[in-house]
Amino acid sequence: MREQRWESQHPISFDQITTLRARLKDKGLKVRGMFEETACYIEELSVDHIHEIDRLDPWTIEEMTLLQINERWEGDFFLLAGTHHDLYRKFPDMEGYLSICHPWHIPDALEVQHHETEALFWVGFRETHGFVRVRVVPAKIITPGETDTNRLSWISERVRMFSSAIELLDLPLFVEWHQDKLSIVTEGMDAAVSVSWPDAFGPCQFEYVVSDRYSLLVPGARLVAKTGKHPAIIKTFLSGFTQEALQAFHQLQPGAKMIYRGYIHACLNNFPEVIEAMKKNKGRALMTLCEFQTEQFLPDALKASAVMGLIGDTSGFKLEIRLNRSPLPPDAIAEWLLELTGLPVSYAPLTLV
Repeated sequence: MREQRWESQHPISFDQITTLRARLKDKGLKVRGMFEETACYIEELSVDHIHEIDRLDPWTIEEMTLLQINERWEGDFFLLAGTHHDLYRKFPDMEGYLSICHPWHIPDALEVQHHETEALFWVGFRETHGFVRVRVVPAKIITPGETDTNRLSWISERVRMFSSAIELLDLPLFVEWHQDKLSIVTEGMDAAVSVSWPDAFGPCQFEYVVSDRYSLLVPGARLVAKTGKHPAIIKTFLSGFTQEALQAFHQLQPGAKMIYRGYIHACLNNFPEVIEAMKKNKGRALMTLCEFQTEQFLPDALKASAVMGLIGDTSGFKLEIRLNRSPLPPDAIAEWLLELTGLPVSYAPLTLV
């Protein structure tokens, strides 16, 4: 689910975070303890060498994905996916996860108005199955529970986009639209399909899963060949592999940039140390402070769920607030959050890409 997201306008010090914790506790919120271990999410940890992730060894690394980015790729997608699949088969005992993302262009004939014309496609491999994933990108995020006067136009446009991708992939999938709800079903006996990333108009993404990983290479290559544009930005995601295996995969795209993302276990008191450990690599860390229901403070407004957290990088710390829906008119949210936190905030939406 996409969220309403707000962020403090200026960096804050760690002393201000301590003050903020006390303020929130005084208002009745259950706030993360300074020495309470929790998940600390790591993003955009740029490295030149695979082993640089060892900078985070003082903490327990729970899960970490290596993202490789090739910014001007012009090759054959079938060969790229095929060579990665062949190498993947050499590491059967690692239970690793691999996926390759390539953008695809929405056909001009669809004349989309509510979505970006560049969408995303993945082909991926796990130990027991393979999958293809298609994601469309709304031009504006309207979260579930909110309304828009063009609902019919939004949903019908998304139906056409998903149908176009399915036709190009030539897979046994069908888009269904009943009672204002969009779903995707399959007639394949050995396949499964799921939808995700919902906004106010239904899912923005579907995933088709089959046991025969190799069978997805031709459909994926066909979609890319007919709708992809070159040079393209290729992203390869690798999780659950040893550093030696990651190095072998990197040799398939030796010029690609490497970025780690995932999460470790750390205490709030250690947050500055985590940031310092990533200083050379310009990474970013996120940690949750508290979660609450807005009706605790806004009893007469729409009910919404809120998550308040910290973002840390080389520029300092910032406060982040995410809401699953807007409990107040947009121009009133910033004022309410200022009163709650004592910090001026600005609307800072995330994208689907």
